[in-house]
Formats: sequence, structure tokens, C-alpha cells
Amino acid sequence: MSARAHRYIQFAGQYEPEGIHLTLPLETEAAELLQGWGDNTAYHAQFTYNGVPLKGHPGIDLLAAPGVNVLAADRGRVIELSQEPGGLGRYVKIEHRWGESLYAQVGDLLVETGQVLERGQPLARTDSLRRKHATHLHFAIRIHPYNRFDGWGGFSDPTPFLYSVELTLLADSDDLEEGGGREAAIPVMVIETPGLRRP
Repeated sequence: MSARAHRYIQFAGQYEPEGIHLTLPLETEAAELLQGWGDNTAYHAQFTYNGVPLKGHPGIDLLAAPGVNVLAADRGRVIELSQEPGGLGRYVKIEHRWGESLYAQVGDLLVETGQVLERGQPLARTDSLRRKHATHLHFAIRIHPYNRFDGWGGFSDPTPFLYSVELTLLADSDDLEEGGGREAAIPVMVIETPGLRRP
């Protein structure tokens, strides 16, 4: 294993593997998770990413009030503004020195493709439309090198890299099941079909 793979940087009491230090991608003081990394494996196993069944939730869903600013977690360049209808909705993808970050379920966009953003710069606002599920930001990262066929869509858990207050989970899986079924509390995904381009 390379020296780079063994390197851990201590910053304010947290360890950031690979020297990746991310700020919370929401303009909020509280950080509450609707759904964490790898959660709800049985539910997500029915969906595929590049034809491979998911092993769990491939990102984190952060609760937010409608219209809250979504912030760039690190300095980078906007490489994609698009939409996945019925699933991740409108999203922004940013390229960084270490990989890329994805901000989905957003509403109004504040950036353009090719624009360079500084850490903490607003890039969008959380969706303000009334939906079945709570307003949230789906946040995910890919770290170079990544494999889109790994059962996670190439994404990695962003929580070890976030410098923020402790993330708290809104409800555990038992609460979700008692509240009318797991699907009623989990943001929907879309079935992958030919021609659908996953971010």
C-alpha cells in the first residue's frame, strides 16, 4: 500500500483519510440525517447503478428547510447540471482534485457548468416543491480511482471527511417500518432503464 493510502491528517480532532476535508454542504447549524450511508439495504437492492444492484444507500440525505443554500463542500469546478426524473431529481456535480461531489434533490440553481467554486460557495437551493418525502439534500462523493460497477455507483461514504457537528439520524429502521412501511419514509429512487443516465 502506498504512503498516500496510509496518510491521515488530523484536523480539529477529526481524521480525514487521504487528506480530504469537506465542509457541511448546507447552510445550516443542525445536521440531521434522513438516511445515512449504506442504510436500508433491502430497499436499495431492488435498484441498479450501471446494471449492478445497490448494496445500500449510496450517499447521505441531509434534512433541510425548503430554499436553504446548498454549499460546495470543497473547491472545485462544476462539471454537470442535470436531472434524473423520478429519482435524484435536479443535481449538480463538481470535480475536485480528489474526485467529485454530487448534490441532488436541489431546486433553484445558482451556478453554471464550468464555473469554479470556492469551498462554502452557494451552488443551489434546496427544493421548495411539496413532495411526498421531507425536503433534503442527497450528498455523495466519488474518490479517484473509483469503480461505477462496485454496487455503490462508485460513491464512497462522505461522513468521515465532513468537518461538522455530529450528524444525527432522524429515525432508525424500526421507526421507519412502524411509520407505514420503509418505502413511505425513504426518498424514492428510479428504476434504471435503457437510456437513463445515472449521475
